[in-house]
Amino acid sequence: MKKQFLAMAILAFLALGVSAAEPAPAAAAPTQVPAAATKMQPQSYPWTFINLQFFPEVPSDAGVTETYGVKVGAPISGGEAPVNGVEASVLWAGSNEVNGLQCSLITCQAEEVTGIQFSLVNMSVKVCGLQLGIVNFADDETFQIGLLNFVENGPIFCLPIVNFNF
Repeated sequence: MKKQFLAMAILAFLALGVSAAEPAPAAAAPTQVPAAATKMQPQSYPWTFINLQFFPEVPSDAGVTETYGVKVGAPISGGEAPVNGVEASVLWAGSNEVNGLQCSLITCQAEEVTGIQFSLVNMSVKVCGLQLGIVNFADDETFQIGLLNFVENGPIFCLPIVNFNF
């Protein structure tokens, strides 16, 4: 009973930390800018140390809040804002960019991972690091260890145990 109460208190504390994160800024009205003066600006997101997410867009700002620490999906996490640290989820971890560890029991999915993806099924476009799972998919750069490893643009499309493309 005491352990259950302590676990619920910790979850409530984490939920308060997530809800205290400031919301994404509202978009400004478009202005006329000469075509030569336009440059790609990096996206700026509000940030937090601990990000708790239940489902896509629940809470609404979890997917657009950059995480410097731990992002937890109970059971699902994801979003367009980067995760710098650990993204851990029960069923599916799906942030677009992860710098650190992305892990889940079932599936990890990201556009770009710098670090490690660890799950039964890992999917990514570019992995500067390691994919460790039963089935691993990547389009470009990766180093994979698993039962089946697929690298779309690699020298060998599919290999068992180990596959890579640098």
